[in-house]
Amino acid sequence: MTLALWPDFSALYRRLRWPAKHPNRLTLFYLALVGLFTLAAALLPPIDWDGLFYHLTAPKLFIQAHRISPGFDVPHFNFPFLAEMLFAYAMLLRGDIAAKLTHALYGLLLTGLVYLTARRHLSRESAWPSVLVLLSMPMIVTLAGWAYNDLALAFYQLAALYALLRGQGSGVRDRGSGVSNQKSVVSSQNTESKVLTFNLQPSTFNLHWLVLSGLFAGLSMGLKYTSFIGPLTIGLILLWWLIRKPFTIDNSQFTIHNFLKPLAVFVLPALLVALPWYLKNFFFTGNPFYPFLSGLFDGLFWDQFRADWYAQAGTGIGFDVKTLALLPVLATMGVRDANYFDGRTGPIFLAFLPLILLYGVFRYRVRATERPPALDALLIFALAQFLFWAMGVIWSQSLWQSRLLLPCLAALSPVVGWLWQDLTHLDRPQFSLRRFANLLIGLALALNLVELGLNFVQVNPLAYLTGQETRADYLTRRLGAYYAAMEQMNKTLPAQAQVLFLWEPRSYFCQVGCRPDSILDQLAHDHYLYGSAANIAAAWKKAGVTHVLLHRQGLEFIKSEGTEALSASALEQLAVLEAGYFAPVFDVVGAYQVYALK
Repeated sequence: MTLALWPDFSALYRRLRWPAKHPNRLTLFYLALVGLFTLAAALLPPIDWDGLFYHLTAPKLFIQAHRISPGFDVPHFNFPFLAEMLFAYAMLLRGDIAAKLTHALYGLLLTGLVYLTARRHLSRESAWPSVLVLLSMPMIVTLAGWAYNDLALAFYQLAALYALLRGQGSGVRDRGSGVSNQKSVVSSQNTESKVLTFNLQPSTFNLHWLVLSGLFAGLSMGLKYTSFIGPLTIGLILLWWLIRKPFTIDNSQFTIHNFLKPLAVFVLPALLVALPWYLKNFFFTGNPFYPFLSGLFDGLFWDQFRADWYAQAGTGIGFDVKTLALLPVLATMGVRDANYFDGRTGPIFLAFLPLILLYGVFRYRVRATERPPALDALLIFALAQFLFWAMGVIWSQSLWQSRLLLPCLAALSPVVGWLWQDLTHLDRPQFSLRRFANLLIGLALALNLVELGLNFVQVNPLAYLTGQETRADYLTRRLGAYYAAMEQMNKTLPAQAQVLFLWEPRSYFCQVGCRPDSILDQLAHDHYLYGSAANIAAAWKKAGVTHVLLHRQGLEFIKSEGTEALSASALEQLAVLEAGYFAPVFDVVGAYQVYALK
């Protein structure tokens, strides 16, 4: 078949339009290795925490129920669920690995969008450097191998901004040509460089692009509650443009009506696309923003105790000036991140921070005519995302997750790529800043490849991918006691068993009835409601619980966090429960114990 169709494939390949400035061999080598490492990770069975907690678990339960069903005491099942619905579709087609590949596909889309943003709105020479900057972040490969939604969020938010810039009419324009002896960092050949100009004062708005921007903004709000900062920033940028510049629309003179029309064209599609998830929450729980804003809305399974436990208000860094000043450094190092592995940004953004400040804050007025107008929009968008993230880490330690900065860093990738290429203007005969930057960036990319290679060797995905290792063996090797406990529970307990988890939120591999401890507050909340061990056990029995899974390491984690709500009295009642109401069923290496509830 391949041989028969080879002439057609060859003809199609020749007709494809490739970028005029394709990357050089080193860049292609780096991109190929990153792509292979990413694909290998995405083809493995899921082991990621949030995937096993809710990103894959909720779609699995919905598939089993043949509908999107309410009644689960897992707050995360009522987050905006666009990505999870895509995962459900993929799981119906080919299982959970197909769901992981769906998220990996968003990584590819985001990479292409960064290339397109840089090429269209900054400069053609900055397109491939921008891609390298994006893929210098170790978190990209990590997240692409997990069933999360962060890459989808970054893609939709940057796509909304890109569409806004297209609607505004900014972009690179050629004006004449000249011969340059400067070789592009990522170009495989010496080419003529063109003098670029930009549309500084567009006369019309393309409303079709504004509709598309609104649609992308709405899709982003269907992924995370915190995503609203992106559409809000884009809407404010649009409003600022409308106030400052005399636009015309549809060849008509600028009027109050037309002043509102672009805003409506952006806002209405965004709200209509996002609205179904919030309506679903309202009908399922009584709170469109469940479990947040509980002071304004009543919520199923929710009360003030759980709201305080979940928010962890006051546990952040506070307004410590020194720590706030060091936020970019701390985010780069990942030393305070809630999860080190999914928040590594790499050193390139930190290295370019002084130049970003120079261009963004001081606007580099000496060369204002050569400054792309889109640069301001990208910097404002990134700044808004960073400030919103900083407010979160000031308030609560649970929000110190650098992966939440991904929309900010995705918008900064074209900026850094453009700055990298623009360093030529700062070169001096005695010292080339651009060559020095090439050296540092090359070193950072090489170190990233080394780390990816070492991780590849450690994980050894080829054992599973080549069939030498079964799915169960791989999961046992990677998840250890957790997967062993799930397998033992599935084999030992009756099909009608209802297992209450204590300090274990992951229930994806559970095949009997499982009630995960979604925010690790099950015992603390029940002690708050019922007081004594006898009353707690009676409440569990009344709710249909037949067994209890106790995760010892999860309990020790909560103790180490110093959570005041898990009081000494609650721990005393746990001891009473174990002594008088729990009948041991099995134990997995002291990490997990399963009991029958007497």
